[in-house]
Amino acid sequence: MSDTLCIAGVGLWTPGYSSAVDWVGGVADPAAPPPSALWIEPRARRRASLLTRALAEVASQAAMASGVELATAPTVFGSALGEASTMIGLLDQMWRENGELSPMGFALSVHNAAAGVISIAAGNRGFTTSIAADHDTPAMALVEALALVLTRGEPVLIVCADEAAPPHLVPEPERFEALAIALAVTPAGTDGPCLARFRGPFVGEPTLPGAAVSDALARNPQMGLLDLADAALRGQTGVLRLDRGEGSGRCVELLGPCQ
Repeated sequence: MSDTLCIAGVGLWTPGYSSAVDWVGGVADPAAPPPSALWIEPRARRRASLLTRALAEVASQAAMASGVELATAPTVFGSALGEASTMIGLLDQMWRENGELSPMGFALSVHNAAAGVISIAAGNRGFTTSIAADHDTPAMALVEALALVLTRGEPVLIVCADEAAPPHLVPEPERFEALAIALAVTPAGTDGPCLARFRGPFVGEPTLPGAAVSDALARNPQMGLLDLADAALRGQTGVLRLDRGEGSGRCVELLGPCQ
């Protein structure tokens, strides 16, 4: 099997943009709603954080765009900080308010909380994993997905997000805007949609610029995955870096759509 993969679908949410279609349109809507994730059972959705709802929303968008089944596809979740705001709230409750923590509150503060909520909601009993590698999270999520596609020969969903940087955790000059991005990747040459073929990740020299975004969004650790989605949606070819200078410099090569 070739080590070239196909991007078959994209899901996207960031303030002002509710989908990949909105993003390609290029005009931010200040009134765009927060991610709804309406397909998740209401009680679980009420308890879920903004981060979990954003991950659920983009996962379903990518699955629908590609025809990949959320109920069966292996999923690779990525986040540099995970449920940081939830955890900070629990620590404040514990140490400043001397409050008792609920088991449910703790369960929703762990790094793989979103993977659990989304897998249960989708009825997916297959493989799932959660990755944190700071600004290399997009590259490491792609490495994991590549291994899964090559060993299983089936589509994989890559779902990455970080919430807006918590002010008590990230210094002002380094704070970033919220971003959630999902890619449905499939073996190249299979039937179905194919926005772009790509190979990698590898350490190389980029020939493509990243997407034009605000400084705050560019600092989000998942920006490299948005750069990849943006280039695929716009039909670009060339070598693209998967981080904005804070990671190890891993790249992918975009080869154009399947013929």
